[in-house]
Amino acid sequence: MKRLALIALLLSGSALSAHADNDIYNNILKQKRGDDALHADGAICDAQFGEPQNGQMTSRQYKRCMLSHGWRFGHTIRERVKRNDGYPDPDNPGLMCHDFKIGGVTGSSCSNF
Repeated sequence: MKRLALIALLLSGSALSAHADNDIYNNILKQKRGDDALHADGAICDAQFGEPQNGQMTSRQYKRCMLSHGWRFGHTIRERVKRNDGYPDPDNPGLMCHDFKIGGVTGSSCSNF
């Protein structure tokens, strides 16, 4: 039972992190700044308006907050999600199996969902 719960948790965690949206901001101040300044300013706006969510547009309030810190919104890069529908379980008709890799260990999980 513990093994099944662990596998389900790991599969759901990998599905949630399967893609990411990356917002691109351009420095509009005259001084040179790096990613550390961008991340620090982003953390301030995250605290005020919440972190932008994958699959959703970045809010105007968040973009305005970043602009007030000298960062103009450029565009969003969306990563495509590879869909793995799995394969039928050869031992149990009706169940679907999915392969996964954790660290250097590979395995599979079969279930009816």
